[in-house]
Amino acid sequence: MSDPITAILDAHDAPRTRNDSLGMLLTLASEDRPQLGALLLQALERRSPSSAFLDTALDLLPDEAVASVCADAWRRYRDGERSELLTSVLEFASYQAPHTLQGDWEALLAAAAEDGVQLASQIWQALPPPLASHWAHRLTEADDDRELERAKAVLLASQPETHAAARGYLADWSDLDAQVWAHWAGLADGPRLRRLHDQQPLHLRFGIRQHRAQVAEEPGWRKRIWRLHPTWNGGQVQHAGSMGGPLDAVCGSCHAPLQRLLQTDTAALEEGAVGSITLGLCLDCCGWEDPPVRFYRHDADGVPSCHPSQHREVPINPTDSGDLMQAEVGLAVMDSPRWQQQDWGQSNHRQNLSRVGGAPSWVQSAHYPECVDCGEQMPFVMQLDSTLPTTNEGMLLWGSGGMLYSFWCAKCRVSGHFWQCT
Repeated sequence: MSDPITAILDAHDAPRTRNDSLGMLLTLASEDRPQLGALLLQALERRSPSSAFLDTALDLLPDEAVASVCADAWRRYRDGERSELLTSVLEFASYQAPHTLQGDWEALLAAAAEDGVQLASQIWQALPPPLASHWAHRLTEADDDRELERAKAVLLASQPETHAAARGYLADWSDLDAQVWAHWAGLADGPRLRRLHDQQPLHLRFGIRQHRAQVAEEPGWRKRIWRLHPTWNGGQVQHAGSMGGPLDAVCGSCHAPLQRLLQTDTAALEEGAVGSITLGLCLDCCGWEDPPVRFYRHDADGVPSCHPSQHREVPINPTDSGDLMQAEVGLAVMDSPRWQQQDWGQSNHRQNLSRVGGAPSWVQSAHYPECVDCGEQMPFVMQLDSTLPTTNEGMLLWGSGGMLYSFWCAKCRVSGHFWQCT
């Protein structure tokens, strides 16, 4: 009789029984999670086909097993092995264990340039300054577009001494303008480095009623994944907050009450700030009516009101999406740095992507709006996934299951919001 790991992979690797393997995997994750590391190492050894099943195993790996799996995949790749599973593990590693790939920088650059491995932007932030300078010098001498990946890496390293060389090369040889590249790197466009997001996300811990509504229509296997996944349940709560319900302020377009997205300590959005902040939004007009970005001014108590530039004397009549369900929530810092960056596609609705701070998980192209008052590009402060229950027994989908992004100009006390979907 085969051992449990071999039995699971035998079922997975045979097309006729592949779907049967997920339940077996989740049972293993519930009863003996450290064995997921052994399962993935064996899958790499036998060159199992890539699948959402193995992506789930990667997501649920215990912290102590991540490095060995990622290092084994990286060793195999550098030895010349190629497969969809290897690519999946390397992309996973760039988000959750970048240190396992950092060191052989030329090989890492080749993986992105030659094999199209989609690496997390954070992977390049540890690029050694002398190497970044050497790469930047190569960019200044290049006379064609064959160094695009090197320029992207130097840009993402976000080092003041080499930023201009990368920005100049991309402006000369790519099809995208400088602001697109800067926003992709999380930087304000221009010669001076200014970061537009911080590095420490706080994951939303939803209330009991919210969570019951979230899982009510989900299949049983997804409920099991969410119960096991650390982004839904792990970490330590740092700030309390509340969500849902109408505010006294009204939308400038339809004149309906704004909905409370999140009320919490201002320090959760802006380090060292005091007091509270309320982020509010018209759910019916945002994304459906011009302008696409909705701006609000906040008073001394942090309460929003429609920005005067977006006020209509004659209201429009959009569809009523209902109110957001009211709940007390928490903002939790994770116990490990694995979830510092999260990718919307890689998450595949397994991970909790609703969070304050950190890097945005873009559904489409990166975009940081300009503050409607001062004109400076606004730092990112929050994203909310399509898992927000409403009072009409529905879910707020942000288009077709997309993501809402929120931004905050501390100088002008202005918030801005827009969503993206596929």
